Amino acid sequence: MKFCAKCGAQMEDGMKFCGVCGAVVSDGTATQSAPDQQYGQTQQYNPQAAAAAPKQPNPTIQKIVGKVKKNPLIAVIPLVAIAAIIALICIIASVTKYQKIDAKDLFRFEYEGLNEHGTVKGVLNAYPDELYKLNDITLSTSKDMKHLNSDLSILEDYDEEDLAELTGGEKVSPYLSIDANELKKVWTKAKKPADLVSMRKALLQKNSKDNYVIKAKFDKEKDLKNGDKIKVTVDYDAEALKKANIKLTNTEFEIEVKNLEDGVEFDPFDSKYVKVEFSGIDGDGRLKIDTTADSIEGMSIYYSADRSSGLKNGDKVKVTCEIYSGRSEKSGDAILYEANGKYYVIKNEDALTKEYEVSGLTELKEIDPFENIKFEYRGGAPFLTIYDVDNDDMGELIIDNVDFNIDNGSNLKVGDKFKVKAYAYSSLKEDGYKLKGEVDSNGYYVKEFTVDDTMPAYVTAANGSEAYASADLKDLIADEESEVREHLQDARSSWLSNATNVKFEGTVEKVDSLTLKDVYVAFSNKNNYSNISGYVNRVYGVYEVKVKTDDEEKPSATFFVAIYINDVLYADGKYYKNESYSSTGYNYYGTMADFNKQVGDKEGYTLTKCGAGSGTVEKPDDSKPEETTTTTTAKPEKDDSKEEKADDSKAEEKKDEEKEDKKDKEKETEKADEKPAEEEEKAS
Repeated sequence: MKFCAKCGAQMEDGMKFCGVCGAVVSDGTATQSAPDQQYGQTQQYNPQAAAAAPKQPNPTIQKIVGKVKKNPLIAVIPLVAIAAIIALICIIASVTKYQKIDAKDLFRFEYEGLNEHGTVKGVLNAYPDELYKLNDITLSTSKDMKHLNSDLSILEDYDEEDLAELTGGEKVSPYLSIDANELKKVWTKAKKPADLVSMRKALLQKNSKDNYVIKAKFDKEKDLKNGDKIKVTVDYDAEALKKANIKLTNTEFEIEVKNLEDGVEFDPFDSKYVKVEFSGIDGDGRLKIDTTADSIEGMSIYYSADRSSGLKNGDKVKVTCEIYSGRSEKSGDAILYEANGKYYVIKNEDALTKEYEVSGLTELKEIDPFENIKFEYRGGAPFLTIYDVDNDDMGELIIDNVDFNIDNGSNLKVGDKFKVKAYAYSSLKEDGYKLKGEVDSNGYYVKEFTVDDTMPAYVTAANGSEAYASADLKDLIADEESEVREHLQDARSSWLSNATNVKFEGTVEKVDSLTLKDVYVAFSNKNNYSNISGYVNRVYGVYEVKVKTDDEEKPSATFFVAIYINDVLYADGKYYKNESYSSTGYNYYGTMADFNKQVGDKEGYTLTKCGAGSGTVEKPDDSKPEETTTTTTAKPEKDDSKEEKADDSKAEEKKDEEKEDKKDKEKETEKADEKPAEEEEKAS
């Protein structure tokens, strides 16, 4: 138990202030109560203690105490004030125990690059780590703060230039010094040498990437120029520093950029260094790059383009340059090149590439190779072959500079599709022209056509009568009619080798009449020309023949002759026969039933009657042959069999067709031999 030395009020142990008068009481000033006498012990007599008279209580205090006893609320007010004072003292004690450091004093700031393209870097202004390891040991062995060990000789192991490079040529921050006296001067809250070590270590703490935890961040750190103001924000671990009794102040501040050298802005695509030109014909233009004599001494520049040929107006070409000099380095986005004692600045990597638009090429006139195109045919629909383009009327420009090929041009019927491919030789461009349209992957201009009714087609029963009566075949038929009359004159029936069941008595003195009765068409029922062993179609004109003979009993006779024309075609409103393969002829028949049986039963063909009563001819009933009352007399004459001629026609057709195919193949081979040379010329 203690008593206040000032007012004598009783105090609890551990109290720092008197609860009555508010006086600060220390252990030395408080009056200690007499210790209790232990059991079995005799109290020693102390004459000084006995002589000391007890101090009389302060009358004023006693009056206050008396009033408090009468009204306890009076004591509450000073007690609250005392508590507030105690709290304030605790706060002050807590605050004042921390070492406050201006964050700006920990860093050095380095400005690099050229003016307007500079960069900034902020690093802790410290020595290399190994120096601190040695210095930590030296400081830790110090006796106390008054006797700090210091060994600056460890700096002697470093070359001055190396050390200056490591520290930026500046004095190290005093908080990160290895000089014991300097550390003692700035670390005012350090109580012992170990505090110096631990507090300095807290500032030099590193993360897992071996970078300092305390670092500077900038609101702008590239493309800087002298005089720029940069806001610096210090990033750090506040809790970790608190544990080391450290608080950073001024963690946001401003610095000014300085000492950046001026450089020379440099555009490698300036016309005084390089010229890019386009020449040639639109679609086949060329690019040329020339460097000028105004090149920079000590610097080499090489240019390349992603395309240099086959250009047309409006194309985009990318030109890239590579620069070589004595020294080059990045400065923010900029690239610096040192040459001939100067620094040349490229704004960024994109400035090493420039896109040019192709222009100034000679415009070519367009021509359509397919306009008013005509074809060369063989046969007709439904077995039409289109084997080439008839370019006789196309003009020399097309004839000399364009080659045509036909795709899918065989065995065509009306409505089928085929393609025509046009290939332009380079000589066409040299003449100032180009073909209209786009080329395919092989360099061809391609157009699709449809077989229509203007193209050759084999005559069928639908237009057989019209064909036989047409002026186009009139002369051909008239020749055959004349030949029939001549053949029958003075003939006997036994002499007619191309006759079926024709019998008359005696010799023909006169052909009284030759009357056309009907027209028939026999058409192949195959679906592929290669499967046809004879003609495709045969148009028959069936005539009733009446003759007079020299026989007295039967001086007249009636029978039939069928004049035929093989492979009759129709195109552009005209009828004609296929001159290469077809033939004409005639055969005699005793009755129409003989004709129907002989012609209608021919394998591979369908016989159809033309005209109003047209229809497929059915096989005749052999049990009901037509009767004829003819008598024949004849004299020997040369056998002029047309059937034999017809039988040989297919062999001739095949020979002619093989010849044509051979010619076509030779022609294609010649074109194929030419194209690679042209394509090679085009590629070059």
